[in-house]
Amino acid sequence: MKDSIRLNFINTIIYFYISIFIFLLLYTFYRAEIIHGGNQLLYYYKYYLIFIFFIILWFLILFFLNKKNKSILIIIASTLFFLLYFYETINFYSSTLLKISFIKSLNKEALKKSQLGEKSKQDIINELKTSKGLDVVPTIFPKIFLKKNIIDSSDKNIFPLGGVSNTTTVFCKEGKEYSIYMSDRYGFNNPDNEWNNNEIVWLLIGDSFAQGSCVKQDENFAGQIRLITKESAISLGMSGNGPLIELASLKEYGYKKKPKIVLWFYFERNDLDDLRFEKHNSFLLQYLNKDFSQNLYEKQKVIDKKLKQHIQIAESKLEQETTETDEYKDKFLSIKKIIRLQIVRDKMALDRGLDYGIDPLFKKIMIDAKKFVNQWNGELYFIYLPDKERYSNNKIKDDKYLNRSKIINIIKKLNIPIIDIHKEFFIKEKDPVSFFAYRIFGHYSPDGYHEISKVIIKKIKEERLNN
Repeated sequence: MKDSIRLNFINTIIYFYISIFIFLLLYTFYRAEIIHGGNQLLYYYKYYLIFIFFIILWFLILFFLNKKNKSILIIIASTLFFLLYFYETINFYSSTLLKISFIKSLNKEALKKSQLGEKSKQDIINELKTSKGLDVVPTIFPKIFLKKNIIDSSDKNIFPLGGVSNTTTVFCKEGKEYSIYMSDRYGFNNPDNEWNNNEIVWLLIGDSFAQGSCVKQDENFAGQIRLITKESAISLGMSGNGPLIELASLKEYGYKKKPKIVLWFYFERNDLDDLRFEKHNSFLLQYLNKDFSQNLYEKQKVIDKKLKQHIQIAESKLEQETTETDEYKDKFLSIKKIIRLQIVRDKMALDRGLDYGIDPLFKKIMIDAKKFVNQWNGELYFIYLPDKERYSNNKIKDDKYLNRSKIINIIKKLNIPIIDIHKEFFIKEKDPVSFFAYRIFGHYSPDGYHEISKVIIKKIKEERLNN
């Protein structure tokens, strides 16, 4: 009798495992065929194979193994599941655990992270306001206006591309201190006097890398170019920018100065994803029209008003909202991510490979950018920036990873000179990850910005000599 009860209990557990994998298989089908319309088989096929394999395996265990072997495999499987979720949970809450002094002493990398400080951006802003009496704002990125506009009736057609002008701006932190800069007259991360130059040699277009995350103003790409070449350089980079916003920035601010050299920074990890969201903004799509402009060059007062209004609304919401709802949402999202083993899947490279292709709009944008720069005989250079995970996940030689080869082929066919930072710099280094901030973060260390700037300058000098 006891053996029969035990066997039924064992079989119930096996049926439970079978049910889980059948559910996961059906969920995979739903994601692959319903959500993505069958266009992402290269991503989902590995999940199909994994779940089908385990369904078959558990059926074989159920019908062909004796009670003892079933028990052993159930123990092994349950232990494995426990270890996976234990690892996932520990890693997910690692930032909280870092605050525990005992944990800090056990892990050098954890200690390094903990030494970076706990103050939030708002804490820093409040301190600067009270202790130094400064007018301080956080960085506001153009992408926040893709879905919502904080506007009044007088400026509803303004889509800002820079930040608040001539103001102390708290940017980001990937080190011991926050990156803080005095914005220029158009709200970008440059010394304001750069705009006084009648002739601008270098103009930088891009996202957070072009803006200079998260280093001092003189340590970013534009600062290093000024230092090395002794020539004028202005960056229009803003975090979160994708190709369409970058084209808009070029057209709004580039034409006035007609720079000799335009550096278009392309980051392989997210630029195409950013474009997927940007292209749904009908206002931004107008920049594909030859003569469209918001004349932002002449409207900084209106832009500042709009951005400051947005900041005030955001700060008031922060003060008024109770944390209970947010805490509930955070807990729900945390549990959801843990259940889906998000970190484990990422470490095993299972959560990579969703390929939406390269939107034809990307090519159109690059053609438009080239024509625009050529109007004043300027030279457009495409700077290909690789992702840190290329080097930490053994993707160094994988040209299919993040559509690398396809992007490079598109740019080559458009006869736009390419400076491939992966090929010209990182792949030549014994320790590529050392040029990223603290070997932890996704942006470069000051040394990384410096070395890559030298490569860019050298390649452009060679290109111009050969032509």
